Amino acid sequence: MLVDYSSSSDSETEDDKKSSMRQKMETNLETQTSILPKATTLLGKRKLSSCEDPLTDDSSLHQGRIRSFKHERGNWATYVFIGVPLYILEDVQDVCLTHFKDTYDIKSTSDLHISLSKTVVLQYHFIESFVKSLEEIIAPISSLTVSLNKLKVYTNAERTRTFLAVKVDDIHLKQMFDILHKVDNVMLNFKLPEFYEDPSFHISILWCVGDHANGMNERLTELMAILKDHFPIELKIDKIYCKSGFKEFSFQLK
Repeated sequence: MLVDYSSSSDSETEDDKKSSMRQKMETNLETQTSILPKATTLLGKRKLSSCEDPLTDDSSLHQGRIRSFKHERGNWATYVFIGVPLYILEDVQDVCLTHFKDTYDIKSTSDLHISLSKTVVLQYHFIESFVKSLEEIIAPISSLTVSLNKLKVYTNAERTRTFLAVKVDDIHLKQMFDILHKVDNVMLNFKLPEFYEDPSFHISILWCVGDHANGMNERLTELMAILKDHFPIELKIDKIYCKSGFKEFSFQLK
């Protein structure tokens, strides 16, 4: 059997043709790539919002407050509280603001509340079970009404901010502690810190940067005399709230 083999020169010619074709294809591809604009050229670089990027810590977004713990992805700042309608304390807030604004760079607090927990770090995958535990333990609690009867000055733990607050009357301490102990139990179940050892239930209505507790306390008696006709104020408590990151949950009392 005779086999017809291509000559050496024929084979080299075919290889040359294939090589030439490959070079042309590569050149065309490079030309097309250089002509097509990049996505960032068309749309610009995408900037994450503070909600999308949990690591964003722009102090201008939270009135210059100092974060008390490092903010990491997957960790959500979480706290439990009683919401307070602004209209209940609006008049008192205005009088107090006028009284102190000549001395301090003081501002009104818009999110009025009574804290029932410290601000703690909760990992994202625990939020659902944490909220469910709160809902179960809060459900049997009955609605109540408390009286607010005086002002008190507080500072944060770092003493970088001073607060003027309206205090819950001590006659309601047992009822408030009953609620607090239930919240504390949930905290302990998730290995989170309990509330302060000697809590003072209050609603912050004004705040300013720095430690000005002594100066504000010196003017408190005078301010209470001005506000004598505003107190006591009654506050009905029929819901408890939990805020985790930008998510807020509410629990109806029976």
